[in-house]
Amino acid sequence: MPEASGEMDDKESILIVDDDKSTLRTLSLIFEKKGYKIETASTGQEAIEKARGKFFELALMDIRLPDGEGTELLAPLKRMHPDTMVVMVTGYASLESAVRALNEGATAYITKPFNMDHVLATVREVLEKQRLIREKRRAEEELRKSYDKLQRGLEGTVHTVAKIAETRDPYTARHQKRVTSLACAIAKEMGLSEDQIEGIHVAGTLHDIGKIYVPAEILSKPGKVIDMEMNLIKTHPQVGYEILKEIEFPWPVAQIVLQHHERMDGSGYPQGLPGEDIVLEARILAVADVVEAMCSHRPFRPAIGSDIALKEVAEKSGILYDPRVVEACIRVFANNGFTFEEIPD
Repeated sequence: MPEASGEMDDKESILIVDDDKSTLRTLSLIFEKKGYKIETASTGQEAIEKARGKFFELALMDIRLPDGEGTELLAPLKRMHPDTMVVMVTGYASLESAVRALNEGATAYITKPFNMDHVLATVREVLEKQRLIREKRRAEEELRKSYDKLQRGLEGTVHTVAKIAETRDPYTARHQKRVTSLACAIAKEMGLSEDQIEGIHVAGTLHDIGKIYVPAEILSKPGKVIDMEMNLIKTHPQVGYEILKEIEFPWPVAQIVLQHHERMDGSGYPQGLPGEDIVLEARILAVADVVEAMCSHRPFRPAIGSDIALKEVAEKSGILYDPRVVEACIRVFANNGFTFEEIPD
């Protein structure tokens, strides 16, 4: 802390509260010499009035005042200025009063008659602690702003990429929204973290993006597709992976999209992965994808309804689908009242 001979660009303010005029005068002179801005108060009420109109980095407060104990000022002072640090001063050195002052919000505790070197060292230490707290808070705020900006950019990217699929095939857009809603409900029912659920939401929104590689006339074909056409449709997880792998998502979105047609017995595509080799998020998306597809009308077949769809995945539980995911999916419909009708197109 610079001496009086060196100007401070931003002097720290200290409020000294003591009913002893000699103590006020002595402390004021010493702290002003050290470059602090000083204001004084002789009573608790006066201290509150001064704090009401101004922020003080630190309050140096006598524990005994004419209108009450200094500890009684802690709560109202902290309500007005949570960042103000408080150092209690007393001529009655007792562990009990020290502990009470610290428990009620004081940062430190010194006793009279005090050693000025000790007082100055305590004040410097407390103000340094406050600076560190404020710097940490500023850093956290900057980090939050950066995260929010990144999140907005990410949401914009997801929305833009999803729109590409929507322009070619309106069914794909509706399907992706409904699958995403069910997949997130299943994940929540399974107790997955909010972060994992957010990753599933993004992957679900984009899981069929690879269908932009498939001609629209095949996607909307009213009759049965031939083998060559089906083989082309089956490329969409790999195409989706290639589109998404360069985007730096905080979740394994590209991997989830790549694996959402894999099956527990290894009969899925494109890699034929079995069981635990398939990421959990993709196993969740697989069940949601199949159930939604069976519940939706398509040009080549009518919707079969959720009861039949759930019965079918239950019959294939442990063979094609993860049993834990299937059980959670059934609970979502049976116990939680999930319905696709509530999801806007």
